Amino acid sequence: MASTIADTVRRYARQLSPAFAPAAAAIGAATLALSAWWLAADALRFKPSLAAGLGVVRSELWLRDGWSELQASPETAEAAFTRALRLSPMDAGGWFGLASATGRFDWLNPTASKALKMSYYTGFNRSDLIAPRLILLAQVDTTRDVELVDLLQRQIRLILTRAPELKGAIGQAYRVATDANRRIIEAEFKDANQSLPE
Repeated sequence: MASTIADTVRRYARQLSPAFAPAAAAIGAATLALSAWWLAADALRFKPSLAAGLGVVRSELWLRDGWSELQASPETAEAAFTRALRLSPMDAGGWFGLASATGRFDWLNPTASKALKMSYYTGFNRSDLIAPRLILLAQVDTTRDVELVDLLQRQIRLILTRAPELKGAIGQAYRVATDANRRIIEAEFKDANQSLPE
């Protein structure tokens, strides 16, 4: 039985094109090089800007770079988030990062409010973003933007009805909220017959 299998393999090996072995070796070498490149970018995760530069087509590396630069250099963070969004435009975390970078000092900036809206539109129910996004939204001047008012109301309702464990985030948002947004939060709690968290 074993000799029959070996004979069959030898017979088919003789029928293969002479270019098969070099082509298989080239494909194997390319696969190995791509794997090494991918793993090298992962190995640099503690140096986000180097990792993003090496793994140039990986949006998650650009996101990590943006978050690492946000406090020190909002402009650099904005560029990293923009690059990540070019690669992955449906990433709600990337849009939230762009909103954080562009809206730090000026919420009249249209890029900041558009990015915050896109973060909601691409991932309204992303549990990891609900609390930080709500805190950021509470600080925005919503008096000139009906969409932002709607997003704030919907986010409060979502927490009150489906995620009561996040009510603490509403308390944090309320503490930093503008006067107009405080009234919106209070109205939502009144409609739900609940009291504001301390």
